[in-house]
Amino acid sequence: MLFGLRVLCLLLILVLRVDAQDATWQSKNYIKKAFFEIAYKNEYRKGTSKLRRWNKGIRYQVDYFKFPLSFEMAENMIDDHFKDLSDISALPITQSDTNPNFKIILTKREFYAEAIKKYTNTKIKNIATESNCLLSIKHRMYELVQATVIIPVDHAMKYGLLPACIVEELTQAMGLPNDSDWVNPSVANDKSILDLLTGLDYLMLKILYDKRLTIGLSLEKSIPIIDEILLDFEQKNLIKNAVFKARKLRLSQRLEF
Repeated sequence: MLFGLRVLCLLLILVLRVDAQDATWQSKNYIKKAFFEIAYKNEYRKGTSKLRRWNKGIRYQVDYFKFPLSFEMAENMIDDHFKDLSDISALPITQSDTNPNFKIILTKREFYAEAIKKYTNTKIKNIATESNCLLSIKHRMYELVQATVIIPVDHAMKYGLLPACIVEELTQAMGLPNDSDWVNPSVANDKSILDLLTGLDYLMLKILYDKRLTIGLSLEKSIPIIDEILLDFEQKNLIKNAVFKARKLRLSQRLEF
């Protein structure tokens, strides 16, 4: 366990260094391009979609599949990250065992494929062997209405991936479903070492839940609106201070020793 904590600490230091040193992402054009890439595309589908996000709030439940013990460390990270996501987006997010619309299933690697079959309808081939964790999400006319995250926690802990799985999957479930190798620094970049939300991630979430954007909006129609939003962000120094905002999030504070 001590080794695992040291790994988490080292990863956090690396996140802070990358986020602080590479400031090229802080141009309005880069942020807009990154947002279009992550919000309007999907790693498993070609082409662009329309703007997807939650409208009526998230009620989440942590459950276990063939996992006999509760895992307090994971549950605390999930709780913290959902509180951060709620603060950033102003979307109500609460823990609830009554009619949840967002389930996080914690299981073991040996039961990962079985859990995917039980809790999702995914048709993606080899997903159990080619993924470290999984998000399944449903929308109704582009309004997100249901999500399921499945994490094989023994595998995630063995390879130091638990924070990454929690942060990336829960963040993508907000309506930022794509991964991209060029969007950096971001948890949406699978080739990066980043496990915690960066300043760029923070800004993309703020854009996504800005009330000037509407669910189902096309990429083309969103361009002038996002230009206006980013100009407001710049004038309020939100772009300049985004790294600081990300570092003050609960999960970053929890993992900063």
